[in-house]
Amino acid sequence: MTSDSDADRSVSRRVVLAHLAGQAIDRTPGVTATAGPAGRWKTIGAQHTIPGVVAVEDGRGRVDIEVHLVVLWPPPMALEQLGEQFRGRLRRSAGTAGMSERLGAVSVAFDDVRSDTELA
Repeated sequence: MTSDSDADRSVSRRVVLAHLAGQAIDRTPGVTATAGPAGRWKTIGAQHTIPGVVAVEDGRGRVDIEVHLVVLWPPPMALEQLGEQFRGRLRRSAGTAGMSERLGAVSVAFDDVRSDTELA
């Protein structure tokens, strides 16, 4: 879990990139975010909580993103392809937002697999 230390400042780059990662998860077919069994995989900003996304600023202005996902079985494609599809969406979104130079490493973890009946 990560959070902003200065709640009075405007939304940080870290939270903006975490929010973009959450949107990319929503647009990736066959996956949902998971905050994990203890609820620790999330990013908290002044007005935002983004489950399944851990965003860490590296001290040089770049933000590394780690996402934790549950995949629906059977997946729409190989998990490696799903991960690459997610990374591409996030990098495009960061570019559109003028933040591509701030986006660091992007890692994707598939923490669980569920069937249609388990999601209902």
